[in-house]
Amino acid sequence: ERNGSRRSQSRGSDRKDSRSPSESVEKEGRKKKPEDYGVDTLKITDDDAAFILGKGGKTKMKVAKVANCEIELYERDLILELRGSRMQRQRAKKYAEGVMAQRTGPVM
Repeated sequence: ERNGSRRSQSRGSDRKDSRSPSESVEKEGRKKKPEDYGVDTLKITDDDAAFILGKGGKTKMKVAKVANCEIELYERDLILELRGSRMQRQRAKKYAEGVMAQRTGPVM
């Protein structure tokens, strides 16, 4: 009887515990945008768009990951959109320009 009551208590508390973290994750799970959050756009060529996108979008994903910035490529309009803090956007622009420079020759 004592073990039975312990089980029901632990099940009840487990349920309560399992709900609490998920509720807090939903509230805290979204990243707050930094105060200097903004959007920069770069006009690029068709060849640069293909080069930045990379095979299966991998190059674009790598640049976004390294810069910790959201990157959107609008191939139809030939626009590269960088979203994030000022520092993240600067970093993404620098990396994207480095990738584009590799298309035309060695980068020094």
